[in-house]
Parts: sequence; C-alpha cells; structure tokens
Amino acid sequence: MEDQIEQAVEIALSSNSDPVIKQQAMSFCNQIKESEDGWQICLSLFLNDGKRSPAVRFFALQVVDDALVKRLNGSGKQLDSASLLYIKESLLSYIQREYAPQSTTDVDAVFMQNKLAQTITLFFLLSYPDTWPSFFDDLLALSSMGGPLSNARGLQLLLRILVAQHEEIADTLILRSSEVTRRNTIIKDAIRVRDMARLASAWMEILVRWTSRDDGYLIVENCLRVIGSWVSWIDISLIVTPQYMSIIFGILGNDALRGAACDTISEIISKKMKSSDKFELISLLNLPQTIGQLPIGSDIEFTEKVARLVNVVCLDLIRILDEDQLASQLHDNTERLLQQLLPFAIGFLANEYDDTSSEVFPAISEYLSFLRKEKKRNRPLTPDRHSILTSILNTVILKLKYDASMDWTNGADDSENDFLEVRGRLRLFQDAVAGIDENLFMDSLSSVVINSLNDEKRDWRDIELGLFELGAYSDGLRNAAALPTKGQGSPKAVEILNTMLLKMTNSNVLSIGHPSINLHYMELVVKNSKFFETHPQIVPQILDMFVSNIGVHSSYVQVQVRAWYLFYRFIKLCKNLMGDIAETALNAIGDLLVIDAEVPQKNDGDSDMSADGTDSGTFDGRLYLFEASGILISVEAVPDEKQLHLLKHVVSPIFSDMESCLSRPTEGAQQALQIHHDIMAIGTFARGINDGGKAITDPVREQFLLASRAILVSLETLSGMEIIREASRFAFARMVPILGPQILPEIAVLVSRLLSESSASELIDFMSFLGQLIHNFKGQSGILEMLDQLLTPLLSRVFYSLSISANGSTDEEIQQSDIKKAYLNFMMGLLNNGMEAVLASDRNRQILESVIQSVAHYTSTSSDAAIKKMGSSIYNRLQAVMKIM
Repeated sequence: MEDQIEQAVEIALSSNSDPVIKQQAMSFCNQIKESEDGWQICLSLFLNDGKRSPAVRFFALQVVDDALVKRLNGSGKQLDSASLLYIKESLLSYIQREYAPQSTTDVDAVFMQNKLAQTITLFFLLSYPDTWPSFFDDLLALSSMGGPLSNARGLQLLLRILVAQHEEIADTLILRSSEVTRRNTIIKDAIRVRDMARLASAWMEILVRWTSRDDGYLIVENCLRVIGSWVSWIDISLIVTPQYMSIIFGILGNDALRGAACDTISEIISKKMKSSDKFELISLLNLPQTIGQLPIGSDIEFTEKVARLVNVVCLDLIRILDEDQLASQLHDNTERLLQQLLPFAIGFLANEYDDTSSEVFPAISEYLSFLRKEKKRNRPLTPDRHSILTSILNTVILKLKYDASMDWTNGADDSENDFLEVRGRLRLFQDAVAGIDENLFMDSLSSVVINSLNDEKRDWRDIELGLFELGAYSDGLRNAAALPTKGQGSPKAVEILNTMLLKMTNSNVLSIGHPSINLHYMELVVKNSKFFETHPQIVPQILDMFVSNIGVHSSYVQVQVRAWYLFYRFIKLCKNLMGDIAETALNAIGDLLVIDAEVPQKNDGDSDMSADGTDSGTFDGRLYLFEASGILISVEAVPDEKQLHLLKHVVSPIFSDMESCLSRPTEGAQQALQIHHDIMAIGTFARGINDGGKAITDPVREQFLLASRAILVSLETLSGMEIIREASRFAFARMVPILGPQILPEIAVLVSRLLSESSASELIDFMSFLGQLIHNFKGQSGILEMLDQLLTPLLSRVFYSLSISANGSTDEEIQQSDIKKAYLNFMMGLLNNGMEAVLASDRNRQILESVIQSVAHYTSTSSDAAIKKMGSSIYNRLQAVMKIM
C-alpha cells in the first residue's frame, strides 16, 4: 500500500502526467485521506524515513493532520484514545531518534521540519495539559541532549513548534470561533502557570549560548522570532528585565542577527499595557541613545526595521500624550522622550528609499493629528513642537520632489507610479501642517514656489516641485479643507497666492519645454481662473500659450488631449474676459476641428456597434475643442455678423462631411463612426453656443435647424446603428435650448424613429430625453401632440421589455430595475408638468388602466423606499385622471 501511495503522489504532483491518470491518482490520494486507517498507513510511511521521497512523506503528514483536525473539530470518524497514544509515542520516538545530536541521518528539509512542527502542534492542542502535561519538558530535554540546550537539531524543531503554537492559539490575525477561542485561552492560561517561566529562561539561555557561534544564526533568529510573537500574550516581566534586554540589545551589534533583534524589540514595545507601564518600558530601553549608535543607512533592510521600531515607539508615546487624564510628570517625561525620538522618525521620513520612509508614516500622521487636537483644545504650539512641525514640513517638501534618477513618464513607468502614490500620502501630511500652523504652511510653500520660478532654475524637477506646491497651496485655499480659515482663505493667504500666480505667469518656466511643467502650468491656470478677473491683461498671453505647441498642439499626445479639456475649461471660466478674440483663437485651433474617425481594431464592424465601441479616448477630448469654439464665438463681445460667420466656419465642414459620407454606398463601421462623430460634434458645439451668454439670433437658429435636419437624414439612413441613435438623441437635447419650440416638428420625427429602433437598454435614456422635452416645452401644443401619438407605443415597448424574464442574469435584472425607475420618473414628470390630459386622450385612454396596474405592481414589489413613495403618489394621481374620463 505504501508503494501505491508513493506512486500516486508522484503522479499527482508531476506536470508531465497524463491528465486522466493524474486525476485517478488524485482521487486515490483523497480516498486515503478519507479512509479510517489512512492515517495509520501514512504515519508508518512517514516514519520509514530512508525509503520515501520528501513529497510523499509531506503528504503522509497531511493525512495524519486531517485525522487530528477531525478529532479537534469533533467531525467525521474520530481518533480514539489508543490511537492518540500511538501517534504520540510514534512521533516522540521519531524526534528523539532523528533529532538527537548523535543521529547519522540527514536532517529533514526546512519545509519538512515546519510540517512536522505543525503536526506536533495539532497533537499538542489535543493533549496539553491533560494527557501530555510534560510536553515542553520533553522537548526541552530533546534540545538538551549532549548538554544544556546544546542540541542544534532539537532546538530548531522546538523553536519551529513554538512558532506554530503561537499561530494556532494566539495569532490575532486569524479569525476563530468562540469555541476555539475558549479552548486556546485555557491552553494559554495553562502555559503561563505551568511552563512559561521555564520557557522564558530557556530562550535567554539559547540567546547567550548560540549568538556567538558560527552555526547559531538560524537558532538565534528563530528564538528571537518566538520571543517577538509570544510576548504579546505572556507576562512581559519575564522578558523585560535588565539582563534579558541587555542580551537582546547586544545582538543589535551582530550584523547577521540585528534585523531579527530589532523586530523582537518592536514586538516587545508593542505589547499592550497601561500608559505608565509602557512609558517605563520605553524609558528602560533607552532607545534614543541606542538608535543613535546603530549603523543606520549602510544596510537598507536593517534601516527599514529600525524605522519600524522608531514608528512603534513614537506611536505609543503619542497615544500616551493624547490621554485626557495623564499625570503632569508622566506627561512632561513622555513629551521629553518623544521630542528626542521624533528627529529619528523625521530622518527616516527623509530617507531616499520610499519603503523606509513609509515605515514612519503612521507615527508622523498620528503626531500631526495630535497637534491638530491640541489646537482645538486651545493649547498653544510650544517652541519644541513648532520646531518639529517645521522639520516635518521641510522634509515632506524635499520628499515631494522627483528623484534625480527618475524621469517623468505621466504614469507609464511603475517606479514613477510608486513615487506618485507616496507623493499623495505626503501631500496629506503637508495639508495637516496647514491645519496646525497656517503661517508656517504659507511661508514655506510660497518660498519653495518663488525660488523654483527664478530664471536661474533650469532643472525641471525644481520647477515641477514649485508648480506642484503652488497647486497644493491653491487647492487648500480653494477647498478650505487644509486651511483653518473658511471660505476663500485669509486676506494674507489670497495675497500670497496671487503673488505666486503673478510670478508664474511672468516667468519663463515654459521655455524649458518639459511636458510636466506645461501640464502643471495649464492646470494651475484653470484651477485659479478667478485670478484673471483682477489681471485680465494676462488673458491674451494665456490663450497664446494654450493654442501653441505647449498646449493644444503639444507633440506629447497625453499632454495634448489633456490640454484640449483644460483649454475648454479656461474658455468657459473666463469667457467674460475673452473680448473680441474669437476669430484669432478659432484660426489657431482650426486644424484640430477635424473629424477623422478610426474604428477600433477589436470592432468587427457589425451593425449593432454601440457607443462603447468608438475611438472615445481622443475623440472625446476633441469634443472639448468644439464646445470651447461655441463658447468663444458666443460671448457678448462678438458682433452678430462675426458670430454667424465663425459659426458657419465650424459647422459647414461638418455638414459637408455628413453629406459626403451618406452619398457613398454603406461601408459599415467606419462610415457609421464618422457620422456619429459629426453628430456628436454638432451637439457639443451647440452646448458651447448656448453657454457663451450671447442672445441667440434667428440666423444662428437657422443654422442649427439645418443641422437638425441633417441629423434626421443620417438617422433615417443608419437608424439600425445604436451609436447613431445615441448621438442623435444627444445632439437634439443640446439644440433644444437654442431652437426652442421651433425644433418640435423635427423632434417628433426623431422620436418616432428612435422608438422604432431603440433596444431595451436605450429605453432608459430615451425616457429621460422625453422627460427633458416635457419639462422644456410644457404647455406647448406641439409637445402635447407629439406625446399623444407617442405614448401608447412607448409604454407598450416598456411593458414588453419588463415582461421578458431576466433569466437569472444580474446585468439583465439591473437593467429591468433601471427601466422601472425610468418609467416611474417619466410618469411623474408627465404629471408634474400638467400633461395628464395625454393619458385621457382618445388615442391613449385604452392603455391607462394598464399604466395604473403597472404602477401599483412596481410600487408594491420594490424594496426601494423612494420608489415606493413616488409610485404611491403616481398611483393616486392616475386614479384621479381615471375619475375624470
């Protein structure tokens, strides 16, 4: 049988096995696990060391583990007392033989030792302290074969078992049932009473005996690991003694073991205890002097561990300080010790390696939070705290700068992405400083910004830092989130911001030609548009910048597309400052107002192409230019004649392109995508025209009336394309404010064509579109006539879509839920805008009863309180309509 098990395990683990045979082997292995005597066969197989492979012996222990777990959980066929005794004697005999110092066999591989430790730990949970009270004595005796704690093999196994025991009974990261927690508590209490003092003494002896030995590295490292884990739940006084801590601190001088010693000290300090006891512990360790003597910086990994230690200590000291009821002497002593340790934390914060810096982020964050609380308590910022705060801010500012070895890739490089993530966290520290000391924040950041904008600064990293900090300053001022002064900030803060913005716009930093500088510059211009209300003379200069190769004509695609949006935002925000410069601006961007659709490679050109299949990235950005153009030519300063001329300059090429596309034989996806883009451009341009502020003239309306008819021709030709239907609905919605009731005849044609082709998913947007029309044209005879013709076919489509089973599909269920909400919103809009007469018309009265029943059904079956409330209101009002029929 053992040979069969070995063969099955090897087949199951082999990547070259025939799949069918491999499955058979795995089934056989599972049968062994589930069989009543499988554990006996596998225990024998494991003990027969010399003849079996490590993989087979590992599997054998897994089977034994399964049997032990079943006994622990009280499930399945359980081991009886005789079987447990047999397992105990077999394992104990094995380790006494194989882990004795005189053993001539090769020691088990590390993974096998860990597995054996796990198996022994499971047995420990079943037997300690009742049936195996001498558990620790037996293992310590094994470790002392040949002399007190001198057996390396036995010690390694003992320490691995202790690690496994902690994971099973005390690891707080593992979720356990209440029953298992009670069992573990009983075991831990027994260990504390019966064996803990002896174990703690043995650990200290191991450290003393093995630290100086060449072959003692792993033993000491594992011993420190055990101390660091067990200390969380044992009596801390067993470890925190002058002799014990002197030994552990002494190991900090051992290059190979100092990292493990540092981790252990961190775990010791993390032990939960009363504030007074915690302070005594930290004071006893004399960490400021100890840390000051460590070779920080020469070993990156060790430096990171020391940073973690400093973070742990500072966090504890800050929490002690933050207690309300704290004796004055303890408060003063804690403050003094914290002031000694925080410079180390700030030093790690400044470390060139972000992993090291990040280790002290919690302590820095907690300290800044503490200082903000102190400010709210009306406690002044002491000179010592102000000094630390200044040091934190200066360090953060330096860390915010791009490293000399790093280039700007706009997120295309992983190392830059990591830096930007850290930068975001550092920015929060900077904002926190602003909430503690506004003057410090303002003075420090303005100094960085002004210095970075000096002509002699040519390194893009210095300039980028300055512009980044200018953005941070303006964000804090605008959002009133970082600064304590509400509203738009204090007069001094606003004055400093304006000074920095004026310095930026008068500088020549753009001449460096770096894309990150250009992006920051444009972002800052848009974010601080109010600045130009008091400096309108700078606006032409900014426009020249935007339309140059710095902005919308940048050779960096990512910068260019972002610039299109920022240009639009600047035009929208500063439209009243534009003056009569529309023609100049339009001529400058005219080469970009060109539509050339590209079908994504993934699209196969089928007729049901959706809007999601468009080349949306670049095209969506280009739409901002059309909207900006509409705003530019519709500001008050543009004469009517020039507005019409410029308007035709934009829309005439689009009309010609649509005509050209439609005159060609149907070409599938590319043709449809080009028409889609043309229609979207018209709609977006119309939104800009409406947003410019200038009164709409009849010649302008005439141009958009022509546009509406051109769209209808396109829709008639390509009505089977979802993207054409979506674009047409979009464009008409944007032209409604321009054309008013004049567009109603065209809308009637649009609606009838959309309804005949729209899919179930489009019904949601379609009803929302109709709701907008109802609101805009309430009281108009045209909208009543259109609704009278449309209502029955529309509601029939809605009821049909909702009658189709979702077939268990989550997406379909969500879609049906959204259709119900859209339907109820549509009915509410109809009633709120005085259009209930449409429901009682000769054409629609036959569907009114179905409407009432549907509203009642959807209301009663919905779990959404808002839907129930709205549905009830609609139902009552529909009943009133029924009564007057």
